[in-house]
Amino acid sequence: MAAPRIILATAGSLGDLHPFLALGEALKARGARVQIATSLEYQPKVQAEGLLFQDASLGLADFEAELGLDLAGITRKIAQSNFWFYDNIVLPNAAAGARRMIELAEGADVIVASSFALGAQLAAQKLGLPFVSVALSPMLFMSAHEPTPLPGAPWLKPRTSRAGLALNRATLNLGRLLTRGFTERVNAARATLGLPPSRDNVIFDTPWRADLVLGLFSPVLGGPLPDHPANTHITGYACYDSEMGGPPALPQALAAFLDAGEPPIVFTLGSAAVHIADRFHVEGLAAARALNRRAVLLVGPDGDLGLTRGATDAITVSYAPYSLLFPRAAANVHQGGVGTTQQALRAGRPQLVVPHLGDQFDNGARIAARGAGVVLKRDRFKAGAAAESLSRLLGDSKIAERAAAAEALSGAENGAAVGADLVIGLATRRRARAAAPNRCHARHRAWGR
Repeated sequence: MAAPRIILATAGSLGDLHPFLALGEALKARGARVQIATSLEYQPKVQAEGLLFQDASLGLADFEAELGLDLAGITRKIAQSNFWFYDNIVLPNAAAGARRMIELAEGADVIVASSFALGAQLAAQKLGLPFVSVALSPMLFMSAHEPTPLPGAPWLKPRTSRAGLALNRATLNLGRLLTRGFTERVNAARATLGLPPSRDNVIFDTPWRADLVLGLFSPVLGGPLPDHPANTHITGYACYDSEMGGPPALPQALAAFLDAGEPPIVFTLGSAAVHIADRFHVEGLAAARALNRRAVLLVGPDGDLGLTRGATDAITVSYAPYSLLFPRAAANVHQGGVGTTQQALRAGRPQLVVPHLGDQFDNGARIAARGAGVVLKRDRFKAGAAAESLSRLLGDSKIAERAAAAEALSGAENGAAVGADLVIGLATRRRARAAAPNRCHARHRAWGR
């Protein structure tokens, strides 16, 4: 029998791509034929790992042309509104994305996609294929037990009491009402594909109407929780940390800098928020110098590498693998993206989280709640306030202990292996059902209810 054919569909920043590369490698190691369907700009990274690339979505250039915004402008829009991403990117492209995925996935055994890849889920329904929904951060489950903090709802916080849970559920139901118009737009896309209408809310319900739900993040961050879908598995972090395939390596100049003195403070904004960095690195460098600390500034591919030209107490680089850099830091200052946050957890160093957009606020709150770091609002990230926060952070032995404890818990996780085993199991069961004689092979899940 031929090896199972698995389609992995994702889009977004490197924080979205990297866990899928880790999962793809794990599936390939188990004998599966793996195709990663994603944006064209990621083709070199996918192929560097020996995985089959499929161009399945609009790339950044397409979105920039369609929206009349550059990458920084798109990132600012996403930062300004939790719904802008759905309203302007996910929903308008759902039908076209589904048609492309239908072409790519014909004859596949399973489609695996991120929570935002609505087109992939519609394609799975159209083709009658098992679908695996992947949540990369705890926030996406919209749990009443551990809800994401929202600026307009300061009362929304982790609860265990009956009254507290009722308040959280009422608030989340308000979110359903505010986004109920999205359901009509999804149904318009479904109609073009010949699918029946659905009452599901695209944010609160749709991702979890799947045969299997993978929370591809560390249990240290969250879950499992009582209101997670019954078929949810929190796998642990799926770590991938290579720039262009192969084992990660520090840039030579950075390695020499690290070897030459005390552990520095590392400042990074990941691969998305870095496009709206503004004065983050300048203020961070000033804060480190106010504390007489060395600094490493990760500024991204378009950042200013001249920020520390001629300096001996700091270095600026465009990229470095977090798995090698973060453990050598005195503290890691970052935006709170889920991949960055988990690498910081595995490093076992105190964290200062400066959220910019999306799930970063939720991830930062979880780090603070677990005592592994503190949060500083983006608009307060000036040299003086940052130096004050870092001074408290570096002087708190309890935070250091809790950060080390988080490292011990998360360092042994292999979410990619756990997830791959579950996906292979789903593909195997599908084939067994298809091969069984004299049986009706109707889908066991009622799509579009």
